[in-house]
Amino acid sequence: MASDNSILTFRSSLSKFSYSAGESGSSSRKPLKPSHKSPPKASTSASNSPKKRKKRGYAPPETYSDLSQVNDYLKPGLDVVFCGINPGRKSAETGNHYANPSNHFWWCLHSAGFTDKQISPKEDWSMPERFNFGLTNLVDRPTAEQMELSNQEQLDSVPILLGKIARFRPRLVVFVGISIAKIVETKLGVTHTGPNTWGLRPFKMVYPDPESGFEETLFFASPSTSGLVTAFQRPEKARIFGEARRLVDDLQAGPGAGTVATDHFYVVRAHQIAQPPALDLDSPSLLRLSTEPEVKEEAESVLDADPSSTLQVQSY
Repeated sequence: MASDNSILTFRSSLSKFSYSAGESGSSSRKPLKPSHKSPPKASTSASNSPKKRKKRGYAPPETYSDLSQVNDYLKPGLDVVFCGINPGRKSAETGNHYANPSNHFWWCLHSAGFTDKQISPKEDWSMPERFNFGLTNLVDRPTAEQMELSNQEQLDSVPILLGKIARFRPRLVVFVGISIAKIVETKLGVTHTGPNTWGLRPFKMVYPDPESGFEETLFFASPSTSGLVTAFQRPEKARIFGEARRLVDDLQAGPGAGTVATDHFYVVRAHQIAQPPALDLDSPSLLRLSTEPEVKEEAESVLDADPSSTLQVQSY
């Protein structure tokens, strides 16, 4: 009997090491920890990626027939006239130049020293008297973007713009947009060969009777101050405005005192300038062309525009 008990005890000891199909290979192993890796997420790049802005094309005038033109603010003998391409939607809605909050124009003016504080677009009407600079545009009709203007209407607007300049005779015209300078140069048949796309342009207006005003008007191109223009960042735009400001200082110093040599500049001829447009009396607050501008016959002499001719844009 003792022998039988010994056998049972031995078998019982062996049973501890016997294999059961429901057990794991080793009872001493620690259980695996759950993975902390998150399951792969569905790709959201398509839904979160910014949509590309659809480029606008030409928009005929009736597209924005609900928008009004913006007044020019000009008077004789200004130090500077700033010329934009045309009023944007926000400017047309408010009646103020460079009214879109994303536009850098008024900030650049102050940063460059043209104004002693940052001016609100609502104060644009006061610029000629307060700071002796004026505001105008190449094309009068408003659009949401420049791309909605045709190239031809921009070219056709050049003689009209030059007519305004010949009438008011500022020291300097600053094109607020390099493309404006290129349009004017194309119309005049002038090629800009300077090292920069911006800066002083190689043409001028010369007046036959300088005793009644400035002897000549020069032209300068700056980048557009629109927030849509990113090739030049805001500080760079302000720096270039500062170059225009220093040029004005040189011109104010008088002939011989400054560093501006213009003897080799192309002189705009009388036949390239339109007669000042008549004012539509039905809309006295807006500058509208009531008839096609009359273009002077070609002449070899320099400008002979009559300074007493009337272009009623804004009364002062």
